[in-house]
Amino acid sequence: MNDKTTESTPIIHVQTENSGFTTSVILTETNYNVWSQIMEMQIAGRENLEYIMGKTQPPQDTDAGYSRWYAENQKVKGWLLTSMSPDIMKRYIRLRTAREIWNALSKAFYDGSDESQLFSLNQKTFSTKQMGRPLSTYYGDLMEIFQELDHRDRTEMKDPDDVITYRRSVERLRVHIFLNGLDAEFEQIQGEILRKDPILDLEEAHAYVRRDAVRRATLNNETGAGHTKSSTMMARRGKPRIYRSNGPTIEKIRTSETQNSSYEIGKAKSEYVCTHCGETGHTKMKCYELIGYPEWWDPAKAPRKRNSKPNTHALVAVAEHPSIKTMISLTTKEESVA
Repeated sequence: MNDKTTESTPIIHVQTENSGFTTSVILTETNYNVWSQIMEMQIAGRENLEYIMGKTQPPQDTDAGYSRWYAENQKVKGWLLTSMSPDIMKRYIRLRTAREIWNALSKAFYDGSDESQLFSLNQKTFSTKQMGRPLSTYYGDLMEIFQELDHRDRTEMKDPDDVITYRRSVERLRVHIFLNGLDAEFEQIQGEILRKDPILDLEEAHAYVRRDAVRRATLNNETGAGHTKSSTMMARRGKPRIYRSNGPTIEKIRTSETQNSSYEIGKAKSEYVCTHCGETGHTKMKCYELIGYPEWWDPAKAPRKRNSKPNTHALVAVAEHPSIKTMISLTTKEESVA
């Protein structure tokens, strides 16, 4: 009986030591400056910075500490490679050490010595404006440019006093650039900051402008709320009120002249026709023969009809206006039949 040997597919378990190493920035063709700074901070925080920037040479494979070095080197290589886009990763995955990868990336992407890059950054500082954007957005854009300029600055000074003077000069120029790019509404604040003695640094100037922006926003909100409340009160005040008595309902009468205008001789009469008296200009609901003639009625302009019925109801109509409140009392009137 022949023994049958079964061959099973080997299962490979890959254990990574990159646990706990996370970065939200993946290296692309355009973001090397940001990526390199973040990676340097992450690696330095894990006390492995010498594997990308150290000057000591790697040990020989026969040395006693080679195994330890190799393990740490592979770990840092994994950090670098897994934080790259696939197209960039495949260019460097065959390099032996993390330091070789780091130096190759620096040569491929970093252009700090390029004068045209410095010119472009300085040009951006003077062309960047607020343009109605939030203050935080405008200030953030400027700070990004300033930090990039600081990163590329290769000015060397030996005298500590000269270093302080140089930094103050740069800070003063940046305050002027920041103030110049603000919207016109901050013109008064610009003058206040420039008159400060000693002059504010960039952070202090930004805080000063931000407080004014917050104050303006608060006042605008309060003004808007007050205007809305006032408009609401006016609208409520202008709504007609209807008071009922035992008789027919009388709608709001704004002024006596308005109500009388439909009865004045010579006035253009509306298309309404009263089904009670046959006259035009009003409806049966507003016919004075039914609801009674008001006190301001002028018999000379439009005399009462002989067949008018006596009004047996007492009606009160109140007209309200923001500036005028008029009460017209319509008293019970009786007319004799001729």
